[in-house]
Amino acid sequence: MNIIKTDVVDAKFNPLWNDLPAAIAGLGTKPVLVVANEAAPGSAEFQQQQKMIDACHLTDDKYNLIRLKPGELLSWSKLRDALQPKIVFLIGILPAQLGVSALFVLNNPNNFDNSIWLPTLTTGELEQHKELKQQLWNNGMMPLLKVKTIIDF
Repeated sequence: MNIIKTDVVDAKFNPLWNDLPAAIAGLGTKPVLVVANEAAPGSAEFQQQQKMIDACHLTDDKYNLIRLKPGELLSWSKLRDALQPKIVFLIGILPAQLGVSALFVLNNPNNFDNSIWLPTLTTGELEQHKELKQQLWNNGMMPLLKVKTIIDF
């Protein structure tokens, strides 16, 4: 007799149980964690991501930057414990890539797990949708990261 009917969790989620890579675990605690889609150094995507960070006047002592490949998974709970960010800025990264099953409002600050999350599209997608890029700046990046009206860090 089969009392509980459930599918087994797919093996593709196994990386969420792995320890963080040493390079990430050793980053140290900083108030802002930027998780961006992987971009080749010098590429337009890479430069645009850096411009976004620079526009908020974030200095190296204020943020950690992690770049993920498409579909790459990394455990949010392990990131949270190791890096202790107050703000998580997702650039082109789905929360599910961090093992988070939550719905966030795009381009707006969202409270989740004692942090403020700011999810957005890839820089290429933002370039195609100027109104979303403006929304990201006005509703998210400027108040949260530049003028710090939502949280001071």
